[in-house]
Amino acid sequence: MKEGRLSSDLLERYGISDKDSVGKVLWHSLNENGDIGVYDMKFGNTVVRNLLREEVEAVEEGSHRPPGKRDEKDERHGVQKESDASRGLRK
Repeated sequence: MKEGRLSSDLLERYGISDKDSVGKVLWHSLNENGDIGVYDMKFGNTVVRNLLREEVEAVEEGSHRPPGKRDEKDERHGVQKESDASRGLRK
């Protein structure tokens, strides 16, 4: 998922306006089975960490692999610890 939407309850909880209700995924966890558990997302100027997969409605799906490279290992997707402050930031 590249972008997702929060429910109105979560928007209110985090103080996010309706115009910023769709956020961009900055980082996500990934377990050994390839399942995503939590997301860090940016809604306008607000970053929300550790959103459960169930709390986010996908708006735009995406992949880390460029088109046509589905069978090759993607080197950009490494293991990151949840405590890593730089996760989701591009250099």
